[in-house]
Amino acid sequence: MNNIIYKRPDQIRVVAVLGTGSVGASWIALFLAHGLEVIAYDPSPHASESVNEFVSNAWPALRELGRTRLLRPPLDLIRFVSSAGEAARMADLVQENCPEHLEVKKQLLAEVEAVAVPSKIILSSTGGIPPSAMQEACTYPERLVVFHPFNPTHLIPLVEVVGGRKTSPGVVDWAMDFARSLHKQPIRLHAETNGHMANRLQFALMREAVACLQEGIASGRDIDAAVRYGLGPRWALMGGLLTLHLAGGDKGMQGILDHAGQAIQEWWTPSASVTLTPELVQKLVNAAQEVSQGESVQHWVKWRDEGLVDVLKLQEKLGA
Repeated sequence: MNNIIYKRPDQIRVVAVLGTGSVGASWIALFLAHGLEVIAYDPSPHASESVNEFVSNAWPALRELGRTRLLRPPLDLIRFVSSAGEAARMADLVQENCPEHLEVKKQLLAEVEAVAVPSKIILSSTGGIPPSAMQEACTYPERLVVFHPFNPTHLIPLVEVVGGRKTSPGVVDWAMDFARSLHKQPIRLHAETNGHMANRLQFALMREAVACLQEGIASGRDIDAAVRYGLGPRWALMGGLLTLHLAGGDKGMQGILDHAGQAIQEWWTPSASVTLTPELVQKLVNAAQEVSQGESVQHWVKWRDEGLVDVLKLQEKLGA
């Protein structure tokens, strides 16, 4: 199968988007901003209406970031079809966003494999399923690669690219290049692991946030404030490793570990187990009401996207 020739990223004109929930709709907005046509499939009878509304709401932020110059989204470039196979057959590239259940994904992939020629690459947005597990349903497993975005997909630059045991190295390279063509910042994972990598990082912090709430250390509002005003500003510029390196002064990482290594080891060791009991779930629901100040999710999504534009502009200006 190594002789298969794939279209270059700049030759992709039509993308099949399989599953048009929040992730799929967000991908569609980004694809349209980059001039791509979309053949969409989703079993929901309201999918088309929901996608059009999502894309229209996302468009001002995409314009503000310079991803498109069009005043209004070209919704006429979206076409819904009646099956995943039909969408895959008509497109240059397949992008999958179905629910996070292995058997559901394998069933959909089998349908795609039955009709899509071997030269069509399959990108999966799975947030945690290892690609090798999905490849069990594939006739041409070498073309499947995880292409994991972060919410909101049309704005957050990060994409995790993860190949399975049978993924062609050339397909992994292709996915990295395609991500860059969409103004994404791709990272290549060298091993498969449950949750990939960024989810492991963010949920390690989330686990401690929930533990602090469970132990009554601080209110939900102050737990979020610690991240927003303490960790977040630095992390918008640099990751945790560089942050720790700079904390060591002239001696860098070695200096901070010599000075506070034992304490750091105690800080990152969990002090309590966190299990989502009904009582803890209710605490989290109450905390969500506290931090959202009673406003709707739609209100905060609009606020988040407008704020993200400013943060992302600053990141692009500073570079690294």
